[in-house]
Amino acid sequence: MIGVFSFAALAVNAQRVSNEYSPRVSDVKSEHKAKPTNQQVEKVIIWSDEFTTPANWTIANIGTNDEEWHFSSDPALGETVSTLPAALVPFASATASNGFLLVNSDGSNTSDNDGTQIITTATTAAPINLTGYPNVLLTYQHSFRWYKDTRGVRVSADNGVTWTEFEMSNFTDYSTPNQNSGNPEITTIDISAIAGNQSQVLVQFYYDDNDIWGWYWAVDDVSIIEKPLNDIQNIGVYFAGSNNEGVEYGRTPVDQLDASYEVGGSIVNFGVNTQTNVNVVADFASFTSNFVVGTVAPGDTIGYNNVETPSLALGTYNGTYTAVSTEETSGSNFPNNIGLRSFAVTDNMYSQDGIGVYPPATLVTGAIGSESFSEPVDTYLASMYHLKGVTNLISGFEIGLSASSVAGAELQISIMDTSSFFADGLAVVNDLNGNEAKSGYYTLSASEISAGKIGVAFSQPLSLPAGAYFAVVQVINTGSTPIYVLDDQTVAQPSYASMVNTLSDLGVATAYTNGNAFAIRLKMGNQASVNEIEGLTAVSVYPNPATSSTNVAIELNTESIVSVSVTDLSGKVVYSTDLGSVNGVQNVAINTDSISNGAYLVNINVNGSTSTQKLIVRK
Repeated sequence: MIGVFSFAALAVNAQRVSNEYSPRVSDVKSEHKAKPTNQQVEKVIIWSDEFTTPANWTIANIGTNDEEWHFSSDPALGETVSTLPAALVPFASATASNGFLLVNSDGSNTSDNDGTQIITTATTAAPINLTGYPNVLLTYQHSFRWYKDTRGVRVSADNGVTWTEFEMSNFTDYSTPNQNSGNPEITTIDISAIAGNQSQVLVQFYYDDNDIWGWYWAVDDVSIIEKPLNDIQNIGVYFAGSNNEGVEYGRTPVDQLDASYEVGGSIVNFGVNTQTNVNVVADFASFTSNFVVGTVAPGDTIGYNNVETPSLALGTYNGTYTAVSTEETSGSNFPNNIGLRSFAVTDNMYSQDGIGVYPPATLVTGAIGSESFSEPVDTYLASMYHLKGVTNLISGFEIGLSASSVAGAELQISIMDTSSFFADGLAVVNDLNGNEAKSGYYTLSASEISAGKIGVAFSQPLSLPAGAYFAVVQVINTGSTPIYVLDDQTVAQPSYASMVNTLSDLGVATAYTNGNAFAIRLKMGNQASVNEIEGLTAVSVYPNPATSSTNVAIELNTESIVSVSVTDLSGKVVYSTDLGSVNGVQNVAINTDSISNGAYLVNINVNGSTSTQKLIVRK
């Protein structure tokens, strides 16, 4: 997605790192991001194999380890280690119970670089005749857990004399730190230029674990199908603030909204025919964005992009991006013409992740934590946030937890300098009042794990100037009480949107890009004091930003003496009222006609203690 944007230099003003990302634990789950070649298409099957007959394949072992491709009939993957994530077990290909192809580095290796390299191929035993079919696709279902291996598929049109290689992963390529596949993942490759109309076609799956203790690869239901005549695909749709450097936020407080938003995606023509009059409508119900893409030749990819200035009120927005052409307006391939994007506008919650916002059917999550790396390290998980106001109050974090976390685990939250983090450093910032942006250590309880989230407060709300920051959770590695933070992989984020920094026992810090969205959410305003003030259970200020008026909703669970005031950032009072002794839900309507545009603080005093919320007046 970042390639579609044409942003200026990053506000973080630091080089982005792309270090090797190598956790080895079951809870780490990274989506194998969908590409044009990973879309399901209408199947007019020319040839297929479900791996029920071993004689249909020729297995070769070229390595020094006895492990090779072999046929398995155990979808539970009992041959692999027991720490595979639940999302991969059992293998869910359409015909897994009838047999599938499997290579298992994890269950057949001892340690790295010990001279037991697994190199193996599985090749169709007889050539496939594609005469009369000039436009063909190779498709297969598979699942894998990736760690430093090289894998892919080769196609030959001359019975194995020459091969064309389609690589999936490579030992030297760490640009995409994905660990797990879908289950099953469906990969589709256009092999028309190689195999179309050819009578001596071979297909070969190859695997090399590079003498590294890797994981596994399972392959099933391979087929060659006729390429559809008309198939435009709408991929990589996005909705991102123009000043957010390509980062998409699942939740944005009203006072952190951008003035404008980049709306767009890409169109791929995966069919045989040229597509004409291609256009896209991105419909968010309260606003739409229209794109004229034009003519798209077979195999071409064309990006589309608009800058929009929607008026966004509190609520959830579900966008549908629909692409049509003169040649394709419906049909069995039409679902891949549609892309989805959702986000929420909130009072005071800022999150990259969209857990609880995105439709459940589209949500892809995993977790990374204190035992995600093979060596004992302290792990720092970081999500980037762009703060817009002159003064930004942050009371703490809400953190989404994996059920694999264990009560008694410890963590600490902080806000760090982006440049330092990119350079393998861990520099905590100070706020405008000189307070260090760091909490004390927090111990996780069983009830918080059951709830799937925790709230951790700073000792006092932080006041930060505008800029880009990393919200950081340090998960403490004790060995017996692991803690895992949810990682939302639904939306393809820029590599630097979330990062991991590890601190070894020798004090060496190393930063890694993650490229997903940790469930590390900023609690904006003075939410911590709301929870701590006796009798006060909730405060909401809406609409915010305000034009002619705003409302302060106060919820009390006991009789309390309450007053409300609004001050500018210098402390000057521009509004005040005494409610006296009240209980239950109270609503204070404030006329802002006579209040100048700018940032203000709404102070709710309950029995002598004050909760402060931020208010923006914008006319």
